[in-house]
Amino acid sequence: MTPRERLKQTLLDLLAIPSPSGFTDEVTRYIASLLSDIGVAYDITRRGTLRAHIPGAAANCGPAQAVVCHADTIGAMVREILPSGRIRVAPIGHWSSRFAEGARVSVFSEVRAYRGTLLPCVAWGQSRDAGVETVPIGWDHIELRIDEMVTSAAAVRARGIEIGDFIALDTQAETLDNGFIVGRSLDNKAGVAAVLECIRDLIVEEVRPPRDLYFLFTVTETVGTGAGSALLPAVSELVTIDFAAEAWAEHCPFEHLTVASADAAGPYDYHLTQHIADLARDRDIPFEKRLLPAHHSDAAAALAAGHDVRTAVLAYAGDASHSLERTHVRSLENLQQLLRAYVTAQPTFCDDRSLTSIKDFSHQIDSDSLPPREREVPDPGEVLKKLQ
Repeated sequence: MTPRERLKQTLLDLLAIPSPSGFTDEVTRYIASLLSDIGVAYDITRRGTLRAHIPGAAANCGPAQAVVCHADTIGAMVREILPSGRIRVAPIGHWSSRFAEGARVSVFSEVRAYRGTLLPCVAWGQSRDAGVETVPIGWDHIELRIDEMVTSAAAVRARGIEIGDFIALDTQAETLDNGFIVGRSLDNKAGVAAVLECIRDLIVEEVRPPRDLYFLFTVTETVGTGAGSALLPAVSELVTIDFAAEAWAEHCPFEHLTVASADAAGPYDYHLTQHIADLARDRDIPFEKRLLPAHHSDAAAALAAGHDVRTAVLAYAGDASHSLERTHVRSLENLQQLLRAYVTAQPTFCDDRSLTSIKDFSHQIDSDSLPPREREVPDPGEVLKKLQ
C-alpha cells in the first residue's frame, strides 16, 4: 500500500466510526489501537482525550511541544418525541439545520441503533406543493423519521429511544481519482488521519524529535472545550491541526495549507506562527496566511483554560465546513510534510521558560525596520504668525 493509499484508508476507517461530540469512545479506541500497532506510548483522560508521547532526542531537551487535533464531530441528540412518532432534534456543535435536511443518520438508543432521515417539516416535496418553499430554516422545523413502523410517541419509546439519545450523521464519503475527498465529518477526521500517518513515518524511520513531543487527540473541540485540560505544564508550544474552509473569493488552490494568524478568540502567538510560515517557505510548501473569524480551535480552548502556552493553527484546505465537506489529498500530504518539518525543527525559543527576564524576553518590532516619519504638524499659531 502506498503512503497515499494508507492515508486514504486511515481516513475512511475514521469516517466509518460514529463520533459526535459526547459519543466518542470508539474513535478513541481506534486511535489507541493504531498507536499501539505503531509502537507509540499514550495515556487517556477520563473523558477520552488521548495523549501520545514521543521522547526527545536528548535527556534534557528543553521545552516540550504538542500537536493537537480533534476526533469528535458535529451531530445531534433526541430533543422531543412527537405524538406522530417523529422526533425533534438538538444540534451537537454549531451547524445549521439547512445542512441537516436529507441527511441519513443512526440513532443510538440504550438498546440498539436505528436508522433514519432528517427531514424538513413538510408532507410533500413536489414543486406544486406551495408550502415546501416557505418552511423556515431552524431546528424547530426539522424532524427525524426513523425507519421503523412507529406512528406514536409510545411506539418510539417502546423501541428504547429516549430524550438525549445520540444521533450520528452518515458521512457519505467518496475518494475521487482526481484527489478530491468528499463527505461529512472530514472536519477533523482528515486532520487526524494526516497526523497519525506523520507519527507512523517518524516511528518507522526512527526519527527522534529534538524535544519531547506530544500528540493530543481531543474529543470535545466541537462543543468548545477540546484541549482545555489535557496539556502538560512542560509544553511551551501547541499547534492545532484542523479543517479550514477556503473562501472561493480568495482563489486558494486546494493543495495549499492555511497558517492562521487569528480566529474568533483573537490572535495566535506571533513568533510560533511566523516560525511555521518560515518552515513552509524554506521547503516550498504552498500556504496562505489567513484570519479565521468564524473558527474556534483547540488552541483557543487551551488558552481559555489558563495554559501559558504559545499557540498556532495549521489547517488543510477545505470547503463547506459542517456540511458536505471537501478536501484534497495533496493538501493533506502537504500538511504531513510541514508537520514533520515542525516537529523535527528546533523550538521557536530554545529556552522558553514559563517565566523569563526582560533581558531574555522576545521582540516583535525591529527599530531599524521602521519607516522614517515626517515632522509633526507645527503649532497653528506659529504658522499664522508667519503670515502677519
